[in-house]
Amino acid sequence: MKKNLLPKISRIVSEIFNGFLTMILAPTLAFVISDVNIIYKLLFPLLYLIVTIAPFIILRKMGKISDYEFTKREERPLYFTITTIGYLILFLLTLLLKDTMLIPVTLNIFVATCVLTIVTLYWKMSGHMTYSTVLFFTLMYLFPYATLLPLIFLFTPLIAASRVILKKHTIMQTIVGTLVSATISILILWVL
Repeated sequence: MKKNLLPKISRIVSEIFNGFLTMILAPTLAFVISDVNIIYKLLFPLLYLIVTIAPFIILRKMGKISDYEFTKREERPLYFTITTIGYLILFLLTLLLKDTMLIPVTLNIFVATCVLTIVTLYWKMSGHMTYSTVLFFTLMYLFPYATLLPLIFLFTPLIAASRVILKKHTIMQTIVGTLVSATISILILWVL
């Protein structure tokens, strides 16, 4: 009984913190709470959704990707290269808005994706851990006075364990995904 329950719980955790969702949620929240025009509050999250989902749908239909979790490392570089370019364009468009809160958030997403793309050429780093960590740090950046917000990091070991239990990643791949994106987030959101 217990043996069958663990993979089910891991699957639920993995789905809740799905890479696509966490990739889109950070910029969406930033734009929604920003002071930019309502058009941009609607347009940019839609563009992030398109940049994140459309390449996957197209590559999946072309047979270049076998599953939505990118289980095979060899299938990752093309998708992540396309999304990196898309996130770069969205970051550059954000610069035109001159919103000091949005610029670091969109830069963080671009740089984290860029690093994930480069690493993916040689090794399989956890995208779930990369983007959930980016999301968690983005939340702390956007809501600095929410004292309970650091508790969201309690989800980090749960997400990592789910990826390992499902045999999607090794422990090292989840640790590296977390540490790399945490370092990038700290540097971009608070140091720069």
